Amino acid sequence: MLCASIKSSSMLLVYLLILSSILYSISSPAYDALLADITVPKNRQASYSLSYMGWNLGYAIGPILGGLLFKNALPFLFFGDGVTTLISMILVATFIGETKGKKDQEINSKKRPLEISQEGSVFHILFQRPILIFFALILFCYDFVYAQWGFALPLQLADLFGKNGAALYGTLASFNGILVIILTPLLTKVTKKIPAITVMSIGGFCYVLSFGSLAFVHILFLFYLDLFIMTIGEILISINSSVFIADHTPLSHRGRISAIIPIVTGAGYVVSPLVIGNFISYASIKDAWFLAGAIVFIAACLMSLLKRIDN
Repeated sequence: MLCASIKSSSMLLVYLLILSSILYSISSPAYDALLADITVPKNRQASYSLSYMGWNLGYAIGPILGGLLFKNALPFLFFGDGVTTLISMILVATFIGETKGKKDQEINSKKRPLEISQEGSVFHILFQRPILIFFALILFCYDFVYAQWGFALPLQLADLFGKNGAALYGTLASFNGILVIILTPLLTKVTKKIPAITVMSIGGFCYVLSFGSLAFVHILFLFYLDLFIMTIGEILISINSSVFIADHTPLSHRGRISAIIPIVTGAGYVVSPLVIGNFISYASIKDAWFLAGAIVFIAACLMSLLKRIDN
């Protein structure tokens, strides 16, 4: 809301936007812990699916409204963003309320033994449950490869289609958003009885097929087909990763685990453009897709292996 009163040419606006991103990141672990608290294993996948679909619906509508306001009424863009955030906070406080301190008696220790509260630091819990560490490292590889959707793919489109590359990438991004909204409930229905870690392994192999095959794609239609397969993998992984973490985290450490694991997995996004960018400068975009396919293939195989360890 403060941004609404500041001129767009002021550096103060930039600093406030940076601060906004930091504060949003601080709140994310609490959001994940809250969602885990108000769900049970039976409805957790469907709940995370609904939440994921809601996020993407916002991402689909937001840029359209934001683009119009940015051009004609920039202060209203920031003011509207502040108002909608305030409304969402009031809705959560009114209809959900505080879940911290929820009693362990509400959790069936026989059916949900991994969710019972424990004493000790977050690192003590992680070392007690190394499967969470292995899981985070595998997701690091998934995110490392997925980051190329926003880095190597635009480069490839610009290389193939010249000035039209940026516009084509925009249509692919919109296609991705539409697919997420359409396919999320369908995939949730199909996979609801399949263990989360198995579904994420399938999602990893979708990444193998989509990213690995980009080395051979030169026709626009095939880019859309490739994106279709990638989006299926994205949905399967995004929904079920949160389910797996919630199912394997003690009630007492949900917020902290939800903070640590995204740091590990998100590092894949951070280092991927740097590593692949240097790799492309010495090799080619085609070779980069081969490398991405190989990395995610190993990660998907490890995810399959992790299911045996989990059992």
